[in-house]
Amino acid sequence: MREKNQFIKNRLLKPLHRQYSQLFTSILLIVVLLGCSQTPEDQFIAVNLVGYEADSPKQAFVVNSDSADFEIVRIQNSETVFTGRVELHFDPDSISGDRLSIIEFSALNSPGEYVIKSTGEPDLISHPFKIEENIYHDVLLTMVKSYYYHRCGTAVGNESEWNYKVCHLDDATFYNDPETSKRVTGGWHDAGDYNKFSGNTALSAGLLLYAYDLNPGNFSDKQLGIPESGNGIPDILDEVSWALKWLLKMQRDDGAVFHKVSQEKWIGEFLPDQDPSTRYIFDISSAATASFAAATALAARHLKEYNPSLSRELYSAAMNAWDFLELNPENKPEGGFKNPPGVTGGEYGDPSDLDERLWASAELFKLTNSEVYLEYFIQNYTKLSLDNIPPISWRDAESLALRAFLSANTPDRYSNDREAIIAHIINHADSILEVHKANNYKNLLQKNQYYWGSNSVGLAYAFDLIHAYEISGESEYRFAALDQLHFILGRNPFNLSQVTGVGSFSVKNPYHQLSEVGKFTSPVPGMLVGGPNNHLLLNNREISSCPSKNYEDTFKNYLVNEPAINFTAILVYVTSAFSKSTNNSNIVTTSK
Repeated sequence: MREKNQFIKNRLLKPLHRQYSQLFTSILLIVVLLGCSQTPEDQFIAVNLVGYEADSPKQAFVVNSDSADFEIVRIQNSETVFTGRVELHFDPDSISGDRLSIIEFSALNSPGEYVIKSTGEPDLISHPFKIEENIYHDVLLTMVKSYYYHRCGTAVGNESEWNYKVCHLDDATFYNDPETSKRVTGGWHDAGDYNKFSGNTALSAGLLLYAYDLNPGNFSDKQLGIPESGNGIPDILDEVSWALKWLLKMQRDDGAVFHKVSQEKWIGEFLPDQDPSTRYIFDISSAATASFAAATALAARHLKEYNPSLSRELYSAAMNAWDFLELNPENKPEGGFKNPPGVTGGEYGDPSDLDERLWASAELFKLTNSEVYLEYFIQNYTKLSLDNIPPISWRDAESLALRAFLSANTPDRYSNDREAIIAHIINHADSILEVHKANNYKNLLQKNQYYWGSNSVGLAYAFDLIHAYEISGESEYRFAALDQLHFILGRNPFNLSQVTGVGSFSVKNPYHQLSEVGKFTSPVPGMLVGGPNNHLLLNNREISSCPSKNYEDTFKNYLVNEPAINFTAILVYVTSAFSKSTNNSNIVTTSK
């Protein structure tokens, strides 16, 4: 991202979701009732623009219109297949300013492609959507395939229009010692730009592996049409391996991991293979090292059957990283990584690496069954703010650490710790449900959480709800998480899928250099953009007075419309939870 140092300033506001008080929230809700109103032309029917599972709840929203009746029409033959009354007219909310009414059609379960029509002032018609038995499977694979088009150091995409030649083969020079080099080619481009960050790559790889963990039947070999397809390994594991092999290059001999590979300053937009910037290796950080340890331990476990030699290499690297962390118990550098003077762009600093260390310790225990790692977790997890678990991000791995611990086969003597953690997770999930119930669009964000990457924040809460559902079996958690997916895929204030190339009407102009500079007919599909952001405004221009509407589908506005590998990774996890397992090996075709 072009000016991610601004992101850090924004994320320093994280006390808003780490330590906010009930008093502050109450005051904020009073304040936001002022100055947020819908514009008269924003009248539409908001639906999930991908569609709905045949056997799942189905709702759409009439937005800013006094519609009374609706009908659902099958596109194939223009037949009206369902009719009903529009229900539950809500007053304008303080987040979007929209007046919503509910169209309930859960009883319609016949597969097909449809539109919804409503009668009122004015009459409205929705964008097309589908009802299918496994509506999310194909789009899940499209999301995973998007990582292939973020590969660095190799020619990509000869089978599709999104192709480029070998890029960034000179990723080698240390910023603080330009005479010294290390070959660190490979990995994934982080976002709309071409920088690479160890911590964010480790997080993204970990989330993709958890998506596989959650529902391995979704993934198989020959699905994605990537170069490794057909090698007997599920394609998602091959794609993650591409990132992991780069991470291995970023590890120092003593186990520490270099924080990032990036340019010094922003110099403009280019195709990957035409990028003229000098790219540097920056110093190590303990946060990146801990995330590395967690991701490599997790991957070593999953790849043991499929790629034993890489699994062994990852195993050794995870141990080496942990050895460094043990010898260096304090956050390094002090206060977290900081860009050197004169360096702009992504910093990804983390003032506390405890959550990443706990994630690593839990995954290392699962890998080795050694209670040395388990004891570290038990002795330190209570130092987390378990009464206010932050959403997953490159900076916050608490939810990942807790999930890893609870999924481990721990001895009975740790049952009290397990029960205590479960109680915190359920309480956290219940607090998310309260937000869900208060939001007319049924998404999971509080009013003050529309900052950079807000789409991924809502999905991080969906991750937590899915975990609570796994623990408790309470379907309310699952359906609330599904509502967040509906929001992302089009049932939102923009009537727009926030995922490129996914749904009948989706983001067209993401801040993604390959997609824009390449002059393709459409952007690389399957990428989640950051979403509404009213904490940082491009050129200080407010798009809307309503927090959830501070978004535009414009290339230059990277503050709201840039994709990132970690954004898409949490989307892959949530989508995997709602995709039904399949053993087919249909290749995702993205050629034009």
